[in-house]
Amino acid sequence: MNAKKLEPKSRYAEYDVDGDGTVTDEELTKHTEMLQLELQEEKADSQRKMAWVAVGSMCFFALLPIAPFVPSDRLDTLASISDMLFLSQASIVGLYFGATAYMAKR
Repeated sequence: MNAKKLEPKSRYAEYDVDGDGTVTDEELTKHTEMLQLELQEEKADSQRKMAWVAVGSMCFFALLPIAPFVPSDRLDTLASISDMLFLSQASIVGLYFGATAYMAKR
C-alpha cells in the first residue's frame, strides 16, 4: 500500500479520512468515488429542474389562449407555435422519465 505523507496544512489534507497524516490509495479512491457521486447527483438535479420547467411552460402555454390580455386575432399564431412547443417540451419530459426509469433498473 502506498502511503503519502502530508505536509502541514496541505491542500490534500481533506483526503485524509482517518486523520493519521497519511493519504492512502484507498482514501484517494473513496474521495474520487464520492466526487463522482456528487457530480451525478448534481446532474440529476439539473435534469429534474429542466423537466419541471418544461412541464410548467406547457401548462402556461396551454392556459395562454384563455387569458384576457391575448387578443383573439393572435390565437392563430399561438396555435401554429404550440405544435412545435408541445412536441419539444414533451420530448424533454419523456426523455427525463425514460432515462430515470432506465437508470433505476440498472
